Parts: sequence; structure tokens; C-alpha cells
Amino acid sequence: MGPDDLIVKYHSVDVRTRSRLIVYSNQKAVVRIQGQVQGVFDPGAHDLQTPANPISQFFAKFQYAGNVPWEVEVLFVSTARHEARSEGITQTKELVPMRYQVAYYFMITDPVKFINAVQFSSFKYTVEDFGNYVSPIVDQAVSQVLNLVSLNEVYANLHKVTDAVTASLRSFLDEVGVHLITCRIVRLEPEDETMRRAVQFMALGLDVNTAIRARLAEIMAQRSDPAATNMMLGVPYYPIYILPTAGMPSGLPQLVVPPTQQRQQSQQGGSGQSSDFEISGG
Repeated sequence: MGPDDLIVKYHSVDVRTRSRLIVYSNQKAVVRIQGQVQGVFDPGAHDLQTPANPISQFFAKFQYAGNVPWEVEVLFVSTARHEARSEGITQTKELVPMRYQVAYYFMITDPVKFINAVQFSSFKYTVEDFGNYVSPIVDQAVSQVLNLVSLNEVYANLHKVTDAVTASLRSFLDEVGVHLITCRIVRLEPEDETMRRAVQFMALGLDVNTAIRARLAEIMAQRSDPAATNMMLGVPYYPIYILPTAGMPSGLPQLVVPPTQQRQQSQQGGSGQSSDFEISGG
């Protein structure tokens, strides 16, 4: 079994009267004949012809020797501790989409209950499959709390989310033969990137307006916009190559012609052509 395997199934096992079943540590073996569980075996070597063995008792009913003519399955179930994660999207009271991720640690205590509760078509049942199986329970528990909480109160009520998920998971997993060791919220943040960054800036002590300007400045800097620093500082940006317009402070020198065109005209003037641009002071 791999580190992420919960069940490994051996189908149509060739069982004889002298067959021996070997179960390794951190495992339990469940023998199923004709779809019914006939025995659970702990780690060790088990002789299937022992009179006290439930499999041997099943064979004795038919007084059959040699190869067993019935379909026999051996399912090895892991009893080690595993970690699974479930994630999804829910909403706050203001209908703000929130992305969450929950991690929980568990171990299988009743292999028969667990095998009867889950369904799998392949020869392995993994931790990822179990996470998908538990996801609806986690989503319901998280939404129960967050749907009634506003965005600015989400992180103050994080312990309520953890308690709700833990209680729901423990009640559900007990029914399928799984013991919940611990549960924690790994991630809880707005789905929108701009809103997520604004919340992070506010956590540093910035007010709402400054946090929004910081996010806009970040976007502008990624686009190589020279006005990014002005956006962060809250200072208007006036490029010197823009013509004076209404509302611009007086006293600032302005160029009638952009600097690139200015250099082109100066080069033309050096070759004998006259330059017709001028600099005006505001």
C-alpha cells in the first residue's frame, strides 16, 4: 500500500485449503466472499484452514476441499493516520465569494463500516477519493457559519467555523468507522484577487482608501505605469509633455511638444532646417 492508499483490493483470489493470509502492520484485511464480509484479520499470518477461522467455517458448511469455487476478495484497509483536504467556495452575508480549504487528520477504526460506506470501482481507494467523499459535509458546515457573517467579521469568527466543521465531521465520520483526530482551517480568503490584496493591506494597518490605492498602485506597477508611485501616495500625476488643461496648477513649466518630437525637430534643425517648437512657462 502506498502512503495515500486507504483500501487496496485483490479480486478473485485463488484460495485453497492450505492458503495463508499475511497482513502487514498498519493494515487490516477484510475477506469478502460472494459480496458478503466473512472475516476481519489483524496484522500477522493467518492460516485459512484453522477451525476457529471464520473463512474456514464458511468453507466447512459446504464440505468442499480444493479450490474455492466462489468469488473471493481480500481488501487491505490502512489503519495509519492520514491527512485529507477539502476546498470550495462559499459566500458571506454580503454575497462576497470566499474560498476556503479545510485540513483534517483521521484514521480508520472500523474497516467493515468503512468498506460498506464508500464506493470505488478501481483496485485502490485513496485519500483524494475520501476527500471528495467528505467535501459536501465540509461545505455545508462552512456555509452554515459564513452565510450569516459579514466580510469584516469573518476572521473574528474563524473559531466558530473551525468548531462547526469539527462537530459535523466527527458526527459523520463516526458513522462510517473513521476517527477524526483534529481539524483546522488552512485557507479562508476572498476569491477576488483585488479584494484579497486589499484585506491583506488592511491587516498591515492601512485604512480602506489607502489599501485600495495600494492595490491599484500594484496593478499599475505591473504594467510599468509611471504614475504607480503617485497612486500609492495619493498625489496627482502631471506628465510634462501634456498640454495645460483646466484645473492644472499654475506655475508649472509645460512643453507644447512631447520630448520625443522635440529631439526629432532639434536633429532636423542641426541639418539646416529650422525648429519651430518653443517652451512656454505657465
